[in-house]
Amino acid sequence: MALFGGRKTINVDADILVIGGGMAGCGATYESRYWGRDLKIVCVEKANIERSGAVAQGLYAINCYMGMRWNENQPEDFVRYATNDLMGLVREDLAYDIGRHVDSTVHKFEEWGLPMMRDPATGRYQREGKWQIMIHGESYKPIVAEAARKAASEVYNRIMVTHLLMDQRRPNRVAGAVGNRAGQSHAVVDRDAMVAVAVQQQAGQARQAPGDGLQAREVADGVLRQ
Repeated sequence: MALFGGRKTINVDADILVIGGGMAGCGATYESRYWGRDLKIVCVEKANIERSGAVAQGLYAINCYMGMRWNENQPEDFVRYATNDLMGLVREDLAYDIGRHVDSTVHKFEEWGLPMMRDPATGRYQREGKWQIMIHGESYKPIVAEAARKAASEVYNRIMVTHLLMDQRRPNRVAGAVGNRAGQSHAVVDRDAMVAVAVQQQAGQARQAPGDGLQAREVADGVLRQ
């Protein structure tokens, strides 16, 4: 490990490595356990997954909810909205997948303990506009992080991943990662037989474009199913 000189090196074996513990990273960790029940799943985060990523300070709303159980919106409606909002620069198949899966994800958040605002007259989630629903989201990220922590075999906080390791046997495939912890003299290295998943930490961020962070989660799910 000439890369790190005389630093102490810690080797961590894993079947799936999730780099980043934001909302998308936590989602990928949870999803990894669903598809790989007997696999060793490791999540590495440069800060702490309890309060990392764009949702660290909490949110007052979830930016996209179809409301299909009440026939409020359908995935086709979301595709039309996203296509118009982005002037046609959108993958309609991905937007449709986001639309058809987002409601079940929101229901899962509620099962985990996320307080949702409801209309007392109808029992439906309280809306702000056509797509957003209101939440008491101060604990949004810790709630999702707890689910990821339970799903992961190991979680490493305050590890800054600096290099990806390429698989020598399979071209263009990432096989591991190297990182270090600030203030301590060691690195984390994963063996070359594992699958590495690097995802954006945007899910739930104030919307830059429709489905911005949700797409990161959807892409992570697709990688895990390959």
